[in-house]
Parts: sequence; structure tokens; C-alpha cells
Amino acid sequence: MALFALPSTAETWRGLAVENESRCSVYEAADYSYPASIEREIVEQQGGVWSPYTRRRFASIRETDIEHIVPRSEAHDSGLCARSKDARRGFARDLLNLTLASPEVNRRQKRAFDPADWLPDENRCWYARRWIQVKRKWQLSVDHAERDALEAILGECRMARLQGPER
Repeated sequence: MALFALPSTAETWRGLAVENESRCSVYEAADYSYPASIEREIVEQQGGVWSPYTRRRFASIRETDIEHIVPRSEAHDSGLCARSKDARRGFARDLLNLTLASPEVNRRQKRAFDPADWLPDENRCWYARRWIQVKRKWQLSVDHAERDALEAILGECRMARLQGPER
């Protein structure tokens, strides 16, 4: 389901507009609200209380944070700043973009970084593909550094598949 059409003059990569990030309106975290109860839906979707970034399993959801794969402020500066509060809230609650992470990873390591500035220790191929899926779904742009980092990860994923399992 495409939410918005890409401008025909934009440079594109994998179906995404490549352009510099722009804060076309003030970022208000309240515009990107989500209910804490969504954590249960994330656990159901993932099949347990664990983080794909570290492959760590947790004893309880109290040990985790709800984590936006594409951070809310990143999405804001990649196109959501021009959209309605309803669209922003929809983005914040989109299960495609939600996972669990330890507070250490979410608040101190990943924060609002994009793949040019932070990559998970584990599941980098999954992370890159999911990042692109979310950005496509919401018709968000990528900047040049972000695109280059994602392309490098995807190249590593292709090489790993070509090499096959170790003997």
C-alpha cells in the first residue's frame, strides 16, 4: 500500500527517494505516541521476549524497551514532517517498525541513529531489509550516507549467501 507517490525528479535507490534529511516542521515526540500495550503485540509477532539486535532473550518485557527500527525522529526528517499527526501516530504504532531491545541498546547505543551511524551486533541483514521495508511502506527518503551503509550491508548478505555454509 503506497501512501504517497515519489516525485519523478528524485534520485531513487531500491524504490526510495535519495535526498538530504529535512526537518520541515518541529519534531514533537507526542505526535508519535503509541500505547505501552503494543509491547504484547510485538512479543506475539516475534514469538517471545527477545531482541533481534543482540539475539538476547529476556525473562520479562519489563527488561526491554519498545524500539522503533526506523526511529521516529529519523522518519520525521525523512518525510513524515510534512504529514498529518494521524500519519505520524500510525507510523509510531506500525508493527513492521517495532521490535524489542535492551534499554542499554535502545537508549545508549542505537538512539535515533540510522544505519550510517549504528548497526546491530546481530542480524544486520534482517535489520537492513526491515529498514528498507519500513521506509518504502511509509514513502520515506534515505540520505546518501544511509543508502551507502545499507548497500554495503546488503552486499555482505549476498556474499554470505554465495559462500554458503562453512565445511
